[in-house]
Amino acid sequence: MLDRFNQIKNDPNFQRELKKIKPKRSIWGFLSIIIFCFGYEIANDFYSKEINAWIYNYALDAPNHQMGDMLIWLGKKSFDGEVSYINIALGIAFLVWLFKKD
Repeated sequence: MLDRFNQIKNDPNFQRELKKIKPKRSIWGFLSIIIFCFGYEIANDFYSKEINAWIYNYALDAPNHQMGDMLIWLGKKSFDGEVSYINIALGIAFLVWLFKKD
């Protein structure tokens, strides 16, 4: 497994594709990481009750009962008021990758 990892890591095609998907070092690259990784966590931490109340009211107007129940279930799973440390760690890893010298 380690040999395969080193083989992929040293592959020039892999390195070229990795450079293509790396976010650009600009204000937009920085803001996109902040918004998508940390903005969600801030909204989840401070506004989870309000968001779930909005989802519940929106689900009342759903075309059928099953769809409304699914919306409520997804809202409770997504906005539970707890911090996702995986999402925070991914955001930090993306920020390190963004500012890492080539």
